[in-house]
Formats: sequence, structure tokens, C-alpha cells
Amino acid sequence: MLHVLYLVHDVSDPAVRRRITMLRAGGAQVTLAGFRRTANPIADIEGLRPIDLGGTRDGRFGQRLAAVAKAAVSIGSKLGGMPKPDVIVARNLEMLALARRARSAFGASVPIVYECLDIHRLVLRNDVLGKALRATERFLARDVKLLVTSSPAFIANYFKPFGQVAAPIELVENKYFEAATIVPGAPEAEESLVGPPWRIGWFGALRCRRSLEL
Repeated sequence: MLHVLYLVHDVSDPAVRRRITMLRAGGAQVTLAGFRRTANPIADIEGLRPIDLGGTRDGRFGQRLAAVAKAAVSIGSKLGGMPKPDVIVARNLEMLALARRARSAFGASVPIVYECLDIHRLVLRNDVLGKALRATERFLARDVKLLVTSSPAFIANYFKPFGQVAAPIELVENKYFEAATIVPGAPEAEESLVGPPWRIGWFGALRCRRSLEL
């Protein structure tokens, strides 16, 4: 069974839960480690006990950098009790930095997958900060084995024009995922179709008028 070490920026993010479900549906064993936005460590995420790397805050870029630096010192000891993973998946740029530290802690060449599902406005700036962040990303991603991203626009307008990642790219769009058991060769069950009116929930952080009209 493939053992995945999943490093995340926020263990309670619903998208993290969805990715864990997807990895398990594919037959992987998952170890979860990451930061939290809560005051106290979180005990359970999809039946997993996360390895706590500390607390961070939304919108506090400097605080997050300090938290990453602190975690880089302690991540080796925090992961010391787990078996060597087959692959490390790093969600977002700050976790990519920690993935390299985690790999060195295992004393082996574990492949790293870079999962980038959002392009922060800071990396798009054409000033010293933006250029420094892009250079940092290129350096940290120089030997990743795969880039996972969620939008063709991210590939066409950011990763390829700026030459950020040389690895192969896997597009995994943010779509509804049902972790149903699929038996090869089994006939598909007929679903009872529900007629209109259909109701669609409007959830998430991006709930502006423009997104609704799309």
C-alpha cells in the first residue's frame, strides 16, 4: 500500500479532507501533518490524528513565515515516530519548504509532489517581493516529481510563462468527489433522478456577486 505523507497549511481546511478521501479511495495510506488555525491542536481529521506543526493565522504572511521557520527546526523530531513514506505531498509553497526538510529527516530520497491549488497575489507582483517569492518557489520545486494544480489558467498564465516548475503537471479540478466503492466489471446502478427545482449551495470563501453570476 502506498504510504503518503501529506503536509498541509491548514489541517481543518475542507479541501484537505476531500484530498484525504481521494487518496484513500485510490488505496493509499495517509499520514497527515500540518499547521492549524485553531488555538489548540485538532484531534481528528477524517479518522486521522494530525501531526501538529503549530498554529498560523489567515492573512498574516509574516507570522506564517515565522511558523514555517520554527517548524523546519522541529519537523524531524515530530516525524521521527512514523515509517518512511513512499511519497511526500506538499500543499502550498510553505509546505514545499518543509517537505524538503521532512525528506532529509528520513535519510532517503523520497519523491515530493507539489500541490498548488491557489496562486497568491504576492507572487504575481513585479516588484522585489514578487520576484523573490517566484525565485524561492523555483528553487524549492527544482526537483519535485509532479505538480498538482486545479485550474488550466494557473498553468497557462503562471506556471508556464514564469517557468516555475519543470516537473510534469497533473490537473485535478475542484469538483465534487464521491468516495463510492467501484467494483471492476460491475453494472452501474441506476440512480433515481430528482426533478426540479434543483437547489445549489453557495459556500466557500469566494462568495462575491461576480462568482455567483458565473
